[in-house]
Amino acid sequence: MFSNILVPVDGSDNSYRAFEAALLLSEKLDAKVTTIHVMETVPVVHIQSEKVLADILDSYKKESQLILSKCSELATKKGLSINTKQLQGNPGSTILDFCKKEKCDIIVMGSRGMGKFKELVLGSVSSKVVHHSPSPVMIVK
Repeated sequence: MFSNILVPVDGSDNSYRAFEAALLLSEKLDAKVTTIHVMETVPVVHIQSEKVLADILDSYKKESQLILSKCSELATKKGLSINTKQLQGNPGSTILDFCKKEKCDIIVMGSRGMGKFKELVLGSVSSKVVHHSPSPVMIVK
């Protein structure tokens, strides 16, 4: 039924709980897990120095890689292998596009993440994914 599980992670506790749930599903269903981290586009309107911008982007990429590495380590501890992918763009749209392109059977994600406007619009990425996904979506709190 579910052989290709997509798990978007952003470093939040909810996203790691969703990842753990996806690993459990993977064990029970012998399914492939792909974990993605979507780096939101950095607004560059107020950054005048190219060096400062390069440093910010480099730091952001390193943080993204650390999040994906943590997921790989958690999977390895359970004796599982996962695929990881670092993507860039609008998180909701990028997750949906990836799901369609890779023909994922289910998306497992946290209810709230660490988006830049989380105080204003809690759960906006998960809400967009739930409403527009062609695949079932499991939301983990």
